[in-house]
Amino acid sequence: MTKTTKNTLIAVFIFIIILGSDIITKSLVENHISLYERVNVIGSFVQLTLIYNQGGIFGILQGYQHFFLVVSIIVFLLLIVYFILEKNKTLLFTSSMGLICGGAVGNILDRITGKPGVVDFIYIGSDEVFRWPAFNIADSSIVVGATLLVIHQLLEEKRRKLQGAKHQ
Repeated sequence: MTKTTKNTLIAVFIFIIILGSDIITKSLVENHISLYERVNVIGSFVQLTLIYNQGGIFGILQGYQHFFLVVSIIVFLLLIVYFILEKNKTLLFTSSMGLICGGAVGNILDRITGKPGVVDFIYIGSDEVFRWPAFNIADSSIVVGATLLVIHQLLEEKRRKLQGAKHQ
């Protein structure tokens, strides 16, 4: 098995784990927590709640659910093309793509299955100081994956520059 094949299988595994975790946790929240109810997990700092987000990640641009559905599908398809065309499928690259794509599909499924919005349920912060907008596993996965993808790109650029300097 080549390194590229192994790393691609890891991306698929990460995708399945993220998507499965996202679907299961959202289902549990919808079945056990009422809309806007708050359940303390770590005091009141970390709470579980049920919110249907009709906007983008972390609740931006509420009411544009169809816009975000179209954008999400387009971005997902572009990521698949990027994955296919990428020649250097490092573990960092494939892991980041598995995280991003798993999260993207999780949120897309919420939008196309007739839910009032994307299920968000993790609520962190203090009501007296600042509470981060509710989010879900898919959102977290997208953010971590995007961060890893940026790191991959920076490392690749550094590698290319070093190779260019060696050939001169």
